[in-house]
Amino acid sequence: MVARLWKDLPVTSVGIVGAGRAATLHAEAVRAASGVTLAGVSASSPDSPRAAALAGALDCPVLTPAELARVCDVAVIATPPASRVEVAAALAESRRLRAMLVESPAATTLGGVAELAAALPDHPIMAAVNLLHAPVVRRMLDAVTVMEPHHLELRLGVPDPARGPDSGRAFGGGVTLDPGAGFWPVVTAAMGSAIESVAVSRADVVDGLDRAALIVLRSVAGRTARADLRWDARVAEAALEAADSAHVARVDIWPVPVAEIDGALVGSPGDSSHPLAALGFVAQIERLARVAHGGAHPWPDLDAGSLSLTVAAAAAVSVRRGGVAVNVREVPGDASPFEILSA
Repeated sequence: MVARLWKDLPVTSVGIVGAGRAATLHAEAVRAASGVTLAGVSASSPDSPRAAALAGALDCPVLTPAELARVCDVAVIATPPASRVEVAAALAESRRLRAMLVESPAATTLGGVAELAAALPDHPIMAAVNLLHAPVVRRMLDAVTVMEPHHLELRLGVPDPARGPDSGRAFGGGVTLDPGAGFWPVVTAAMGSAIESVAVSRADVVDGLDRAALIVLRSVAGRTARADLRWDARVAEAALEAADSAHVARVDIWPVPVAEIDGALVGSPGDSSHPLAALGFVAQIERLARVAHGGAHPWPDLDAGSLSLTVAAAAAVSVRRGGVAVNVREVPGDASPFEILSA
C-alpha cells in the first residue's frame, strides 16, 4: 500500500535552507526518502562556504531563497533559530511552495513563533521533531499509553557544541534547547497531558547558557517527569524510561536507537535500512511530502515548537527564581531562555 501511495504521487522537490548540522541531517534524509528529490540548499548568502561545501557533498546546487521558492514544492528551514522568522517571511510569497518543515524551536521567543506562523498563513507548517516519527520511540510511547507511570525520566548528554561567542542570541539558549527542543514533545507525549509547570533543582549556567540542568516537569493531570541534561558528555547519549507497578518501558535513542518493554527488546537499528530512518528523519520528510499533496495533515505543528521553547524558557525563569516551580503561563513571550538567564 505504501509503495502504491508513492507511485501515485508526483515526485516532491525539497529545498533546504541552512548549512549546519540540522540542515545536513535533513538533506541526507531527503536523499534516503521515497518520492522526494533534493533540489538544492540555500543560505543567507549565496557565497556561503558552508552552503557550497554541503551542496558539493550532496551533489546539488546552492540556491538563493528566491530560486528555492520558485523550484521547490516544500522547504525545510534549518537556519539558527534567531533567523527562522526572516527566512519564513522571505519564502511567504512563493506560489510553488506547498508546505514547510521548520526546525525546533521555530524562533528564540514565543513571540517569534507567533510571527513565523503569521508570516506563513497560507502554508501548512510542520515542526521538526524527528523523534516523534522514530519507530522505536513510537513503540515506547504506545507501551506507556496503557501504563500509569510513577517514574518518568529523560537522561540526555551531548558533547559541548562550542557554537561560538554569539551562540546565545543566535540559538536562544543552551542544553534545554539544543538538544532539548527535540525531546520535550516526546516527554510530553509520555506524560499523557500538557505540561503545567517546570522546576530546575540544579543548573550550571555560564554566560547565560545553561550547560547542565536537572528539571522536574509536572503535567496538568498531575504526572511528573524528571530530566537530566548536560553538555559535557564524551559521546551523545539519550534515553527515556517510564515505569509503573507492573511495567517498565525504555527507549535508548543515542548512541543506538532501541526500545525495551519489560526487559524485552522490541526495536533495533535493524528495523530501518538507514540510520536516519531509525531516528525518524526519513519518515518526517515523507510526511512533509504527503502534506504538500494533501495526503496528510501537518504533524506535529508549530505548537510542538512552542512547547519546546516554553519548557526551556520556564526552566530559565525557575533558575532565576532559585529553583521554584514556574507555571508555563508565566513564561514571557518576548525573551529567549538566554536573555532570561543573562538578565
